[in-house]
Amino acid sequence: MSFLYEQLLSVAHNPVLLALFILIGTYILEDAAILTAALLGADGLISTQLAFSALFLGIFTGDLGLYVLGRYLNRIPSLTAFLDINAVHRAHGWLQRKMTTTVLLVRVIPGLRLPVYTACGFFKLPWKHFTVLVFLASLLWTAVVFYGVFSVGALFWSELGLWKWLLIPLLAGLFVFGHKKIKVNKGFFD
Repeated sequence: MSFLYEQLLSVAHNPVLLALFILIGTYILEDAAILTAALLGADGLISTQLAFSALFLGIFTGDLGLYVLGRYLNRIPSLTAFLDINAVHRAHGWLQRKMTTTVLLVRVIPGLRLPVYTACGFFKLPWKHFTVLVFLASLLWTAVVFYGVFSVGALFWSELGLWKWLLIPLLAGLFVFGHKKIKVNKGFFD
């Protein structure tokens, strides 16, 4: 157990490894990665610039990855057997007309990035336009949420001592539960 504790401490004092964990964390559970990065920054274990950069890079590349997934899915001919072609054509036209608004809005609406960003790739909507929109949406979203959590964390986080690290799983769970609750109760077109 002592070995594990020493290893965790060595990671905690290595900002590059922390940044790497933050970046990878965005691919697994974005909300927990945002919370962790902001609170690590508030605690002084990683610079806010490095934490924010790792977080933004992970979020941005993850969103681009959804587009690439859609492009890949478009190449699977047997997939059309599961799709209502008329509905697909209507969705393609709608998304093409409303791409800018939709790509920017779904960044902040829980549960819609996967289907919408993947659909953008599936429908082969313009890559450059998509990339610029996702860059702007990711940058704005990451900045607002990261610095919001960082500001709150800077007020009280260092005062909690070792108990603070037990709070991260609890807070991450509340984030996830809150997003799932929003997803269940509010639809995109309601």
